[in-house]
Amino acid sequence: MTLAACGGPPEAESEADATAVEETTDEATDVAAVEGEGEAVEADAEEATEAPAPVASATPTARPTPTATATVAAAPATPPAAFSTCGVCHSVEPGQNGVGPTLAGVVGRRAGSVAGANYSPAMQGANITWTEANLRRYLLDPNAVVPGGTMPAPGLNAAQAQAVVNYLKTL
Repeated sequence: MTLAACGGPPEAESEADATAVEETTDEATDVAAVEGEGEAVEADAEEATEAPAPVASATPTARPTPTATATVAAAPATPPAAFSTCGVCHSVEPGQNGVGPTLAGVVGRRAGSVAGANYSPAMQGANITWTEANLRRYLLDPNAVVPGGTMPAPGLNAAQAQAVVNYLKTL
């Protein structure tokens, strides 16, 4: 017997040799089984002799880490101590109103506009958008900004009011 030049099956010199070669080739090439999740996968001899699949490197590939500017919805910051007064009546969860409206998304929102919140007539009629400056003024003296409103003066100083506004910007 001689081997084919390209690595194929050996050429048979007789019918008996051809049958023996055929049986050996069938056994060696048709049942190259790979087990995976309870199934056997058969492979041809040609597939078995092709270049092997790439092997994962033992060294992990570095992946870029997200940055604060790339984050779309960052977690809110920790509330300052002065916010404890606000938290008695206001939730920071979207859609969850307390005695007062939710403070989620308050910066840039029109006063008296949260659906389902119980506003005083004064707040409903106020023509205010809650900018940072308006929120600071309101936290220092709510009745000066919205006369006849129902929010009690929280008793915050300028630094505390700024800390609360900075926190509200994260909601």
